[in-house]
Amino acid sequence: MSDFVDKILGVSGGVSTILAFVLYKCYKGRREYAEEVKKVPILQPNASLYESLEDQDQACLAYAAVEGFVKDLGRSVSSHHLPVKGVMMRTQLTEHKSKRINGFWSESKKDLRDNLQTVPFALFKSEDYDPKYMVEVVNPQAATHLQEEMDMTHDKFEPHKSSLVEIGLDRLFGEVTRGIQETETMLVNGTSVLAFGRVFLERGRAKLGPPLEDKYSYIITKMSLGELIRSFESQSKMFKVMSIISALLGGGLLVWLACRKIKRWLQLREQKIQFEKIRKALKSQNSRRTQPASDTNRTDNVGDVDQNYENCCVVCLTNDRQVIALPCGHVSSCLNCAEALPAPKKCPICRTDVERFMQAFYS
Repeated sequence: MSDFVDKILGVSGGVSTILAFVLYKCYKGRREYAEEVKKVPILQPNASLYESLEDQDQACLAYAAVEGFVKDLGRSVSSHHLPVKGVMMRTQLTEHKSKRINGFWSESKKDLRDNLQTVPFALFKSEDYDPKYMVEVVNPQAATHLQEEMDMTHDKFEPHKSSLVEIGLDRLFGEVTRGIQETETMLVNGTSVLAFGRVFLERGRAKLGPPLEDKYSYIITKMSLGELIRSFESQSKMFKVMSIISALLGGGLLVWLACRKIKRWLQLREQKIQFEKIRKALKSQNSRRTQPASDTNRTDNVGDVDQNYENCCVVCLTNDRQVIALPCGHVSSCLNCAEALPAPKKCPICRTDVERFMQAFYS
């Protein structure tokens, strides 16, 4: 049992320490990225942007931000429920259930349908949508933040209709269907967004797409620059707190494991010293006693074989009972068997943990 506890402490401490390191890397990455975003130039879809790109090597900015209004490039997606058009539409059909786990009911969801429609679109300086200086967005599905921030155009929950018999059976088997939720979200034409990525010229048209370097993130968001920076800083603080908690937990578990190991080693060392003292005392006692010749061929000359079977060691049934197990006080074993008992040592009679042994004296 003690070895099992040590393994649990070791594994838990190691996992917590690794988790603390991963969370620290996330904290450091979010903090550094927040600082990096502050330095990114914010461009507008105008003549200055095109001039800046033409002055760059290979007509490309490795990482920049473009702020503008969303507009499709000739073909749009239409909402099924509202008279609005946009450039991205996500429809989801989700089944909601309640499941009984260990006597407690918890909510669960299952996606029955998840469709994403996207059409080519660009960013414009103003809502007049002058196509002369637009910036076309490449592969918007790969951008972060965008799909989570799209406008909700439809949200309907249809409760599941069940008979009393079905309700009873569902509760008996521990799974109840609560209903179906249908949602529709869109990135509507005219939405103002801030996009971070690689800005480049291709056949005279400015485009924005995923960065080529892994250290940069492809972001399209409805948040302002200040809100985005605060979001990264808030995430970095959260990861920092979680990292500290995991480090303290992992360190505490490893310290506890080390203390258990040290305590056990000290107990074994103390018991070894006790056994040596008892062994010397028994040898000294035997040297002062007159022994028959038949008793001189013992295995360990640390005690005499008592002709009375009741005084024999309960483990080997050969040597005398020579030591007292404390705190239970049972005189049950010889010195050799007491020393051979596995750690943590337990009394052979009552199975109580033995704190120490002392020599037994007979009148």
